[in-house]
Amino acid sequence: MAFILVNPSAMTPEIERALKQYMVWFGSYKASGELKTTEVWSIVTAGCIEFITPSDTYKVTRVRRNPRVLCHLGSAQGPMITGTATILPEWREIWRIYWAYWKTHPFQMVLSVTPRIIRQTLMGRRVAIRVQPDEPNPLAGVTDPAP
Repeated sequence: MAFILVNPSAMTPEIERALKQYMVWFGSYKASGELKTTEVWSIVTAGCIEFITPSDTYKVTRVRRNPRVLCHLGSAQGPMITGTATILPEWREIWRIYWAYWKTHPFQMVLSVTPRIIRQTLMGRRVAIRVQPDEPNPLAGVTDPAP
């Protein structure tokens, strides 16, 4: 699957390979300053990394306290991008990302999108997180074709 590039010079081969994994190791900071990472499915939209998570997770709590985050693309050792995270509680944003997940992970989505997850989303118990990479943004102009 190819990515739509507005600024092809921003994409390195290492980043392009990592993005094809559709996985990000998302790192946020505890109150003590300790970095905690977790693996999440992700998409890239207009140069920003986006993913969905339950609203009561520690990563959401940590982003609310400190929006500075880092992401390793593709694997825990993949290219690192630092940025600022924003929590998006709007259900339209969440479903847009779910739709992109369906396009990139159809089999996994059949197994994982249960009535419970649909209920949680409709009841506001799931949020999207958008990471705006710092400048210079290596993902500038990159959009995953799935959304």
